[in-house]
Amino acid sequence: MSTKLTKKPDLNELEKMLGSKERVLFYLAWLKNDRNATKAYLELHPGVSEKSAGVLGSKMLGNISILPIANAYNLNHERYLQMIDEGLDATKPISALNTGKDAGSKDMDFIEVPDHQTRLKYHDKLGKLIGVESDKQQTNVQVNVLNKLDNLKKDYNLEE
Repeated sequence: MSTKLTKKPDLNELEKMLGSKERVLFYLAWLKNDRNATKAYLELHPGVSEKSAGVLGSKMLGNISILPIANAYNLNHERYLQMIDEGLDATKPISALNTGKDAGSKDMDFIEVPDHQTRLKYHDKLGKLIGVESDKQQTNVQVNVLNKLDNLKKDYNLEE
C-alpha cells in the first residue's frame, strides 16, 4: 500500500520510488523535454547519436514505473474510478424564471439539470474500461462459403 504524500516528492523519495539516481535524472529530463525520451537521453548524454538516444531513451523509460509516482500524488485507480463516477452524475445550472407566489416579479432562479454532454464523455470512458465499447469501428464482411464450396466441387469434378 502506498503512502499519500502531502507535498511533492523530494529527490531522495524519487530515488526510492524509481530505484536509482540515473532514473530520477532521466525522469526529470523526460518531463522537462515534453515527455520525449530521445531528447531526455540526449540532454543527459550529449555525445550519443540521436538514433542511439532514441533506443536507449526508450529502454530507460521502459525501466521507470510511473505508478509509484502517480500513487504518491493520489493519482490511482481509486481516484480514477471516483472521477468517472462523479462525471457520470455531472450537472449544470441553468436560469429559470421564478414562477412561485411572486410570479409577477422578474427574479431569476437557477436550477441544476443533467449535463449530458459531460456525462457522455465519462459514459464512453466507462464503456471502454469495462469492455462494452471500443475506439475502433467494426466492419462487417459477409463471406459466402457455401457458394465457393459448390464452385470448387464443380471445378474439380467432385460433385456427388
